[in-house]
Amino acid sequence: MLEALGLAELAVLGFASYQDVKTREIDAWVIALLFPPALAAAYLSWSAPLYIMSPMLGLVLALAMRLTGSGYADSLAIAALSLFPPFSPALPTPAVVVLGAGISVLGTSIWLLLINNRRPCRMTLTQKFTHICITREEALRRSHRYLIGEVRDVEKYKPPERIEGDYVVARYGVPYVAHMALGFALYLALYGLVGPP
Repeated sequence: MLEALGLAELAVLGFASYQDVKTREIDAWVIALLFPPALAAAYLSWSAPLYIMSPMLGLVLALAMRLTGSGYADSLAIAALSLFPPFSPALPTPAVVVLGAGISVLGTSIWLLLINNRRPCRMTLTQKFTHICITREEALRRSHRYLIGEVRDVEKYKPPERIEGDYVVARYGVPYVAHMALGFALYLALYGLVGPP
């Protein structure tokens, strides 16, 4: 039963990731769909050893993500995923999701470095891992995909209407919900291999 709930959750996460990549926004109803399988998993798992550690860590992570400027969807997604039971009492579910997401983020960072080394923008080494050098036309045409300038809260970001110069340095990356989907896929694989505690 938990495996079926996990696959349903992964399907919704996949759709949310697709929507986020295309528009940088996820409909509220899609985020709401993450909670029925998660709540059912919580109901079935409540008595597992140290189960409460996963939801508690998930809530702390969700709050920390929101306070540091992540979108509401990212925060709510990690809260929903944390309701799934850990496959090991020592390793809460959100920790596995974040680990898997971290591997995905690292892959994206390496990809950005390789691309940026062939483009004309002047960037710091850190920016080469976290930003992308794009043409002005690309930045204006797909303004929902890139964040230009200092952005403290993605929910309040407004794309610029004009950009000076031929190229611009923009913050870019696969939306974090997509990274979390890969992290949750890792969790499901490990849960399938190890089983419940």
